[in-house]
Amino acid sequence: MKKKLLLTMIGVLLFLSLPSSNHADGNPVIKDRYSADPAAIVHDGKVYLYTGQDEATPNDNFFVLKKWSIYSSTDLNDWQYEGSLERTAFTWGMHDTAWASQAIERDGNFYWYTTVRNNSSVAPGYAIGVAVSDHPVHGWKDALGEPLVSSAMTDSPAGMGNDPWDVIDPTVFIDDDGQAYLYWGNTHLYYAKLKENMIELDGDIVQVEIHNMPGTFTEGPYLHKYQDQYYMTYAMNYPEEIGYATSDSPEGPWEFGGKIMDRIPNSGTSHPAVLEFENEWYFIYHNTALPGGGEYNRSVAIERLHYYEDGSIAKITPTASGVSGSSSLIQPLNSDLALRQLAIALRLAEVNETSFDFRWYESSSLLETGDNYVSYQSENNPGIYLVRHENGLRLEKNDGSEEFAERATFHKTVGLADANAYSLQTYGDDMYIAIIHGNSIGLVSEADLVDPADATFTIEDGEEIIPPQPVTESETDPVDEEELQEEQTVNEDADQEEPVEFTDETEEEEENSLLLTVLVLSALVVIAIAFFVTKQNNIKTTTKESNNKKDE
Repeated sequence: MKKKLLLTMIGVLLFLSLPSSNHADGNPVIKDRYSADPAAIVHDGKVYLYTGQDEATPNDNFFVLKKWSIYSSTDLNDWQYEGSLERTAFTWGMHDTAWASQAIERDGNFYWYTTVRNNSSVAPGYAIGVAVSDHPVHGWKDALGEPLVSSAMTDSPAGMGNDPWDVIDPTVFIDDDGQAYLYWGNTHLYYAKLKENMIELDGDIVQVEIHNMPGTFTEGPYLHKYQDQYYMTYAMNYPEEIGYATSDSPEGPWEFGGKIMDRIPNSGTSHPAVLEFENEWYFIYHNTALPGGGEYNRSVAIERLHYYEDGSIAKITPTASGVSGSSSLIQPLNSDLALRQLAIALRLAEVNETSFDFRWYESSSLLETGDNYVSYQSENNPGIYLVRHENGLRLEKNDGSEEFAERATFHKTVGLADANAYSLQTYGDDMYIAIIHGNSIGLVSEADLVDPADATFTIEDGEEIIPPQPVTESETDPVDEEELQEEQTVNEDADQEEPVEFTDETEEEEENSLLLTVLVLSALVVIAIAFFVTKQNNIKTTTKESNNKKDE
């Protein structure tokens, strides 16, 4: 345990010593520090990303967030650190509790709704504050000098005791008619209207339910509108998954729409945000992919958001490539097989182009060695890299060390057996990734290569994977009485129609069905015979024993 803690501390320190850089190369989008609980706005053609900043050390057993950070981007690939707002800007707050927040623009001013722990004996626990500025980055001031919403204003869940945390995770939305709404909550989901000045509630606080949800609302609501429908994404259950609900009104009622993201590995929390930028939709969340990442050290990531024709949302898989790149298939030369990871195990299997298990994100190498050196992450396991391990290969989480970077770096060269393909050589020696034993993959020296084709691969980008829309019972059109009567009439007249001509496929299905029936009946006969024989043997044995007793 001590060794594991020491390695974790070393990894965190190595990561924190990395140079400040947030250039492309997939998820997470912020790479020079931890970030969490994202929200974003678009202003003057630029995206501003607002996050918490996790600063917990391996010795901490809870979240440590001393400030909120602001980043900007014009393409969602390259992010510039703009500045921060300290938790101490809210003098009524306490501790390192710069929790989830969201900013919004209205009439040239910006309003930043934040979560802060309230230093109050009258309304203890967490509260929502609001800061205001005329700029998306600078000049933020506490607008009220006190909470906008406190625990004294809600009916907190009984299990939270005298230090409740149901007043957290604000999301703000301005509808087309100019009415602004503030939603928030943990365990309980609340909303209230905002006055036009954006710093006062307008009316009562309302607790709402999400109907037909198979689970429980946890936290992190985020409200947006797509076409004429209102959407609420949020964290549900624990460890948290992401679900969504829809409504015809920002006030509800809310109907559960489905789960769109599974739990994040090594993190109990999840936090969604939705962004429209240049007519495309994006989903923002946090993962634990950076070195030292985990429950209290999270990192913001971005994926594309897809709506089906009926407005439902396609399920999202957290990826290493994110929105900045594409993922690749690594296939042996002239083969239908491809490199697959399954439960962090490596193997060659028949390729499935719609499965993330066959996808790899190729990025510039972790070790800064120059051109033609690359590293590979498992596409659906961000932060998990293909690495050399002794004389083989395996998948490991990046620990931020130079030793790991060396093992995760490969020289991508012209294919040994085909100039239009590639070979991958480990850093610093002549070992090649190659096929061994037919369907396994490992490392072989150039001198030991029997066939150069075994170390030659095609590495090509695959198409974006969008899961097909699930078919639900609700999608089946109900049959009205007239249709039902018409169907009954057709059935009654069926005997008068020409016999149906079966296809070969139908005949084969019927033959299979008949064969199955025969097999089942045969099995029953065998069981019956066995039972009968056993019974007869028992009778004979009993009779013999009875006769022996008589002879005695």
